[in-house]
Amino acid sequence: MTNASKNDGQYAGFLPPFFHDRPDADDVMIKTWAVGDGLVDHSVPEIPAPLSLFFDLVVPAAQRAGATGFAMLWLDRHPHEEPGWRLSLGHVGTADDLELAVAKPLARLVGTAKLAEFETENWHVTHPLWRKRAEPVKLVFWGDFARHARAILGHGDGSGFYQPLGAGLRSDHVAASLPLLEDMLGEPFLVNGMGFEDALRLGIALGRAHLIESWIEAGGTEKEPYFRPMRIWHQAWLSNALVDPAVASLAMSGQPPMPALDFSDTATPDTRRKALDDVSAWLTAVFFNDEYPALRNAFVAGVQNAVWLDSDLQQYVQPQQRAEILQGLMPYCRWFLAMALYNHLGNLAAGTAREDQSEFYATLVDALPELAPLSDLATQRDIEQHIIRIDAARAASAFDTLVLPFCDVLMPRRSFDAARA
Repeated sequence: MTNASKNDGQYAGFLPPFFHDRPDADDVMIKTWAVGDGLVDHSVPEIPAPLSLFFDLVVPAAQRAGATGFAMLWLDRHPHEEPGWRLSLGHVGTADDLELAVAKPLARLVGTAKLAEFETENWHVTHPLWRKRAEPVKLVFWGDFARHARAILGHGDGSGFYQPLGAGLRSDHVAASLPLLEDMLGEPFLVNGMGFEDALRLGIALGRAHLIESWIEAGGTEKEPYFRPMRIWHQAWLSNALVDPAVASLAMSGQPPMPALDFSDTATPDTRRKALDDVSAWLTAVFFNDEYPALRNAFVAGVQNAVWLDSDLQQYVQPQQRAEILQGLMPYCRWFLAMALYNHLGNLAAGTAREDQSEFYATLVDALPELAPLSDLATQRDIEQHIIRIDAARAASAFDTLVLPFCDVLMPRRSFDAARA
């Protein structure tokens, strides 16, 4: 998220805090157990009494141990396995330390419920698994995680910048806590303002959310449980990504408040899409207007072409559709590359190119030698003629690693007057 530690303006002290004690995600171990027998169907049952008692006891026990971590109860929605309860415990430290920190409540649970070890991995390995098959039912934090959660969920202006609270959820609702996992353990999103890649990622996120709703609608009630984890986790990521734009908008006079996504239990694909459209319109009006054409173009390209631009979505595409993906990426790869090259070569001609931009350009030319003949005298037509010579496979492979970062280096970032403290 936005690194606001240097922010000492009039808003400092009134804004939600940045999570300064972020651990390395590789150091967060997560141990998961299957609890009890499999369930008969994909309805959401009442939490079994032994698990409810465990959640009553685990936070004070972990607090006394001086630990930092969380417990999450979830329902497994894997399409080829029997649905059932899963209990995951996360801990900043080793798996052995994790069990020591929660030894007493865990021992009581073992005595009253059948537990089978499911998986022990770090955050980076576990998180992708959850996004595919875990429907969170309850989530609690302790230690540094709990302190940060209280600061966000208890903030007086929380409903203005934090999507779940803005949508009217209670702070103890699992959907209210879930985006905080992204905040504390996910990759930081906006850093020192908003750049080209940030705008593209926000656009892709909204486009992806629309696609998920379309899949749910097409699959009907039979397939909905299997798409539910993807929808819930993506909504949590988007909620967290919107914190900093919402905070930034607090310092912009005359701007409308951020609309809320639809978290209600009675929500349908249509109502959630309507809410997504409202958020997209708000972002366009406040951040991606004509005053910032590069950011606007990136955002619009992301919204309209998430199926080509989102690597997570591509894993659901059939092998025979790979060639179609490459062709779909090409216009955007060429468009973004032409925009960045035109700016960079113009800067070279004007003598205003920064050293980091020139170094990145040299790396780009090494990977895509078709660009080597271009000079600071190149016209837009020259640039386009050299770009079109790059074959689709190499252009696509360079897209995420070179083309987008090159655009990010070249396009002006938008700074914010208000940022998280």
